[in-house]
Amino acid sequence: MHIELRVAPDLPPGALAARTYDPNDDDVRSILADACEALEGHAEFLIAGFGQDRWPVDVRTDLAVFLEQLPDALRAVRSGEEAEIDLYEQGIERTLELQPQGSVYAVRCVSRTDWQPVPEVEAFDGQAIETMLLGVRDAFLQALARLAPELRAHPWIVEWQAAE
Repeated sequence: MHIELRVAPDLPPGALAARTYDPNDDDVRSILADACEALEGHAEFLIAGFGQDRWPVDVRTDLAVFLEQLPDALRAVRSGEEAEIDLYEQGIERTLELQPQGSVYAVRCVSRTDWQPVPEVEAFDGQAIETMLLGVRDAFLQALARLAPELRAHPWIVEWQAAE
């Protein structure tokens, strides 16, 4: 399994227009969705593994779904607990179930489409999973700082990135 966010060096500064987020109607997912929409065409979200070299994921939707679950997954892996990342959008419909087994994690891919993972389970060191998740988080935060510096400091993003 491999998960990565690659951001193009030509990402235009300030490309995400500022808007007001209403605490009654919005939450961190609104910022993540807006940022992923602005990143579309300037970044690649890559997931590979379980018999498929490149999963059919995109930046606009699937990255936003992944990012909203990232803090919980990071917290769980850091604590040696089980975690789940559900890529629920139509077209991908897969869940990664992370199950600790000592210092190693058994990562099971569950598909809700005709595609079936082979193998269904891959083993990874917990530290390697944490490093991979942090890599996606850090690449996103660097991109957000370029897209909309004021959003990088937004309290919802600060809380989201803490993942402690």
